[in-house]
Amino acid sequence: MKKLGIITYIFLVSSLLILTRCSSDTSNKSEQMNSLLALSYLSYIKIQPINNVYMDSLGTGYEYFHVDIPEQESGLNVSFDYTFDSNSSTKDIYFIFTNISPSRSSTYPLIDPSQSVSQGIVPERVASKPKSLVSANQTMKGKPEISEFNRNPYAYLNKINPVNMLLSIVPSEEPRYDTAGDPTSKTFKLDPYQNVTAHCTNVNTDGIKTLNIWVADDCAGLSYSRPVSELADIFLTSGENNDIFDWVTNIYGAEYGDTDWDKVDADAKDVLITPNNEITILLLDIDNDESAHSGVLGYFWAKDNFKTTAISYSNQRIMIYMDAYLYANHPEEIISALAHELQHMIHFYQKTVIQTNGTGTETWIDEMCSMAAEDLVSDKLGVNGPRGVPFSDGSAGTYPITTGRLPLYIYWNDASVTTWYSGNFVAVSYSVNYALGAYLARNYGGAKFFHNVVHNNKTDYTAIEYALSQNGSSDSFGIILRKWGVANLLSDKTDTLYSYQYNSDNWFPSNTYPVTIEYKTGSINLYNYKYGDQEGPYLYSIENTMPTYSMPPASNVYYLAADNLSGSKTWNIKLKKNVRFTVLVK
Repeated sequence: MKKLGIITYIFLVSSLLILTRCSSDTSNKSEQMNSLLALSYLSYIKIQPINNVYMDSLGTGYEYFHVDIPEQESGLNVSFDYTFDSNSSTKDIYFIFTNISPSRSSTYPLIDPSQSVSQGIVPERVASKPKSLVSANQTMKGKPEISEFNRNPYAYLNKINPVNMLLSIVPSEEPRYDTAGDPTSKTFKLDPYQNVTAHCTNVNTDGIKTLNIWVADDCAGLSYSRPVSELADIFLTSGENNDIFDWVTNIYGAEYGDTDWDKVDADAKDVLITPNNEITILLLDIDNDESAHSGVLGYFWAKDNFKTTAISYSNQRIMIYMDAYLYANHPEEIISALAHELQHMIHFYQKTVIQTNGTGTETWIDEMCSMAAEDLVSDKLGVNGPRGVPFSDGSAGTYPITTGRLPLYIYWNDASVTTWYSGNFVAVSYSVNYALGAYLARNYGGAKFFHNVVHNNKTDYTAIEYALSQNGSSDSFGIILRKWGVANLLSDKTDTLYSYQYNSDNWFPSNTYPVTIEYKTGSINLYNYKYGDQEGPYLYSIENTMPTYSMPPASNVYYLAADNLSGSKTWNIKLKKNVRFTVLVK
């Protein structure tokens, strides 16, 4: 931008501020609002018009244009006329707006100044979201307070307590091998205030690791459609590469100890329990709700990795908690959730303990890795994963698909990737992060990609960029968000190019990382999913205007700009500096 233009811009803004202040006594509120609206328009720098012409350069009948605007790279908000010419073809035109900032909200784009008033009306979709978000029967994985502990565990240590400092010189009780059928009950600490008694029902070993399953006494009388012994065998059994433990640790690494123990900081070893190759699963009634169809499926809580001299309510075991009532009634969901929680266990050890010495990963990345684990092993488990398509079917399934994570995603496809929502909205975070993780797995190396997300010392979006670089990609996180946006709207196509793929109409190429275990991911067509009345990806349009609240960080907005366009059309578009513009023609 020329210096004269900047001076003129500053002069106009200053003049308008003076006029607004001077007229405050004589103008009505409507006039003041119009002045403020005009001021907001002045915050956008007018740039040269941008034009695109449909040439079908891919020979597919669709085309996409990532419109890069240098002025935005310089930190300016821009206003421009955009013209698209369908070149005598009849096409639908979609605008995808991406807030590439991983941490900062922005303002939604303005499309055509004449429509700016209508954009002040909050769409019905926004008003009804809280009511239609989560059904009454909803199963969840984990708890927010536990996720926060796992992310930043050393903040919870009792090291500042002088009594505990003295106790630290006394050897603490370490886990011991348990005996299945032992009539002796054991008390497990659930948190600082609650305990539960349980009996050991199953002990499995593969020759190296030992799995102990304990069932809470108040759940011992439940009728299980799949016996607890079957759950034990699915998680850990003799032989190689034939159980959840093998499949998930092969991707992400050891859950605790092994040769990696040598990498642990000496101070951390003072507060962490000594490895003994044991894992404990406690089946209990999580939250004491006796619910057979909803509630928390299970969780991993890193408190138990610590000695009681550091965390007084630790059980001093490497352990996972699973809901007994839900296992009795929905065993397939519990089996899939075990793969999910095992990744959390590994993630804590590999990332928080070894790689960063206490700085945990942002929740959305940890959860994405867990859902990727479910996705990558669902066909091995013989249970349907977050894709919502039968585990033996590599195709994109058939409409209407109403199970899995993606039905909610098609409705909330404009939510933030990097914000982990709370309350009922946590279901939105799971859905959005699975959708992005599924895209990354199918385009950038599957199991190897997610191994690399964990095995570095980065705890935010840069962990994704690191894994991309290890796969030979120089794409930034912002570019990935833009490509992912295109892949969403092209998921009904099976001929998309690398880095835009969701759907190959079959299994994606297998990945055998790092040893010979085949990891397959099935195809996804977002137009096959249904959530309430929503069918396929949610689109804004001139009739269904974009909201006026802040555009969340790391998010995409999908806008139907023209339906059956033949010829050319021009729009005036206003974008804040962090919001990028992509055009898709179908």
